Amino acid sequence: MVRDPTCVAHAEDLQAGSSYNIPANTQQAFGTLRAADEIIDEGHFIGKARSALGEAMNGYRPIVELMNANFGIYGMAELSSAGNTFATTGGQFNMPMTVIGAGGTAPNQSLGAEHSQPFHAYIMGIPGLKICTASKAPYGLAKSMIRDNGPGVLLLPVKLMKTRGPCEVDNFLPLHKATLQHEASAASIAAGKAVTVLTYLHGTKESEDAIETLTAEGYDVDLIELTCLKPFDKETIQASLARTHKLAILDESTRSGGVGATFSALVSEELFDELDAPVRRLCMEDAPVPYATEMERVMVKRAADLVEGVKSMC
Repeated sequence: MVRDPTCVAHAEDLQAGSSYNIPANTQQAFGTLRAADEIIDEGHFIGKARSALGEAMNGYRPIVELMNANFGIYGMAELSSAGNTFATTGGQFNMPMTVIGAGGTAPNQSLGAEHSQPFHAYIMGIPGLKICTASKAPYGLAKSMIRDNGPGVLLLPVKLMKTRGPCEVDNFLPLHKATLQHEASAASIAAGKAVTVLTYLHGTKESEDAIETLTAEGYDVDLIELTCLKPFDKETIQASLARTHKLAILDESTRSGGVGATFSALVSEELFDELDAPVRRLCMEDAPVPYATEMERVMVKRAADLVEGVKSMC
């Protein structure tokens, strides 16, 4: 916002810094016109006349901080309009709108059904919309998305929203690439005990926890974080499957219409010859996420489920 005067921000409780203190002091620094403290109505400030959608079409570069991205469902029509307008006009209308918020299902947070919906899966089919996630270093993705001329959604794990650390100021990350976070050992591949794992959001930390258990027993994984949910990064996944020939997806969305369903279909259609076994999906069932921790553990797949899944494939 310091560099670009057309960059504006919209957030709930902006003066107070929102629940995660992300846009703290933004309004104090840039004033109420460039940093709008919005009412709790996501559909309103994503799309109504003077807010993000209208601004994006009229020369501004809006950033919408949703606090909890699951409530972006109230702005689905506006997100659809942003993506479709950008796609159908062939670039005649720039749509540099960036939506940022906490997504997925945070383990042991007792967030319940309303705060744990797979919003990322709901918006996968919107044309022209980029969807990224980051479990470790969101700054580079956020910076690239804000400067991109198309609409995008960046989702972060709830626990990451509460962490603070140094940033590489000039670090720009690609919006169309997945990230290899861990590479399976040559020994595990030679023994047929290596599996490619696709995951994102809280699943990345859960997978890293699972790796400790798996490697102690002679198994290993190529851990690919889906820092880009859309578009599909075929090259990164293909390079891994050429080594492991097995795929498991640790997915924070439902069995029907989820991210895992989409990636499983794409891999089966485009990379079938690399597979020595059916794709293993570890996903949520088509049911609300419970408040109770023990019930949530059954509903939402975590590290222990991945350990069992990898072993079953080898």
